[in-house]
Amino acid sequence: MNRFFNALSFQVGWWACVAGVGLGLEVPALVLCLALTTALVYFSPKPLLEIKLASAAWLLGVVLDTGLQYFSIISFYGWSLGPLSPFWLWLLWIMFALTLNSSLSFLQQLPLSLSAGAGFLFGPLTYYAGAKLGAALFDNTLSHLAVLAMIWMVAMPGLVSFAKYLAHKPPSQSI
Repeated sequence: MNRFFNALSFQVGWWACVAGVGLGLEVPALVLCLALTTALVYFSPKPLLEIKLASAAWLLGVVLDTGLQYFSIISFYGWSLGPLSPFWLWLLWIMFALTLNSSLSFLQQLPLSLSAGAGFLFGPLTYYAGAKLGAALFDNTLSHLAVLAMIWMVAMPGLVSFAKYLAHKPPSQSI
């Protein structure tokens, strides 16, 4: 898959979801992200691998973001299924996972400590930006930022490791 298209799709999806929720355009944002996700999987050289990775990231994201809401670290706006995190976040986790074997595949060649550092820095930054754009309510206290940083310091290398595992395991093994 073209790495530029992959990175651009994720960025378009992120902005569409976050700004869409903030501007009351959540449904068009969800439709756009579903279309981008479908295209990313369709044009992937290994669509089944991408579906497995996206499913794992989706499950992780639902658990983490729902936990963040439950413990009042952040309150997300948008449509959701009961107390779970909103649908637009589900799509962002899926779309993020679809970058791990394409535009962010270089992370698989680097020490996991760099992925942990990237998660520590950029994880909280994306939540903060999303809140500033109207997709969430976030009290950016040091303790809340630290929780986000710690979560992403573990989640990012975990997702990178899982992507690497799936990409390099023999075809006869299944998950």
